[in-house]
Amino acid sequence: EKMDLVRDLISLGRNAREEAKIKVRQPIQKVILDGRNADIIGDLTALILEELNVKEVVYEENLSDFMNFTVLPNYKVAGPIFGANIKAYAQALQELSVSEIMALQNGDRIDLSVAGNDYPISNDMVVIRIVAKEGFNAQMMNNQFIILDTELTPSLINEGIARELISKVQNLRKTKDFDVADRIVLYYDGDEEFKKALMEFQAFVKQETLATTLTERSG
Repeated sequence: EKMDLVRDLISLGRNAREEAKIKVRQPIQKVILDGRNADIIGDLTALILEELNVKEVVYEENLSDFMNFTVLPNYKVAGPIFGANIKAYAQALQELSVSEIMALQNGDRIDLSVAGNDYPISNDMVVIRIVAKEGFNAQMMNNQFIILDTELTPSLINEGIARELISKVQNLRKTKDFDVADRIVLYYDGDEEFKKALMEFQAFVKQETLATTLTERSG
């Protein structure tokens, strides 16, 4: 059950990356998960970090800092219940708190006063739409969600460039039938952005490619 949840969240995270047009090898700073999942999958956080190439997983109770919620009536279900009061029901939904919206999203019931009467509201009586705030991308499925921090700092961008280089060098090693333990000398050339990224992460590049030295060679 825990692994199914982690797999679902990783799938959502990959969808969020694709929608935000962030390459798989480009590291991101953090993803935000529902705080209620911390006790369930907290010991599997390292797997999420690795699979989504992210620096930090944050379990958050207050999601209003990252997402905007819109709650509308599900007219097919709610229409027969509220009848002439359906507009009052729609207005009452606009005044729900974030905690009430999340309770509905998670399959719980809430009590709502509409036109002077109290009604038990379930998630099949509403349509919940979630839009991530600027700098984030949110994906939701089966009452689970993930929020991707899409802001890329210069250092994160440089690390992404370094990881792309490492991937290409590893492919070259395989093509040239190098032994996995063979040391290499790595020659490079590129624009200033590439050189800056390589210098910042040269130790990481050398470690991952088994390069003893990095030598600039133009032409």
